[in-house]
Amino acid sequence: MSTKKHEDAKDIAQAFKKMDKPASKGGTGGTFTAAATKAGHEDTPEGRMAFAEKVLSSKDNYSAKMVQKANFYKNVVSKKKG
Repeated sequence: MSTKKHEDAKDIAQAFKKMDKPASKGGTGGTFTAAATKAGHEDTPEGRMAFAEKVLSSKDNYSAKMVQKANFYKNVVSKKKG
């Protein structure tokens, strides 16, 4: 394994370790849900998925951070709950 890949793997592992913290102990928990609700989507997994799809289909209209959150929701969070 190359050094770059090894470092990337360590960074990813550390990111997942930080996600184990409950939202009440810091982080940005709930910001994607709040953005979805503010955009008029229901506060349900289906509503948040629809918002994620909307963000990812028109990336130029959203910040890079919101695109990252939508991608994370689509690929990780929605799979955990399903």
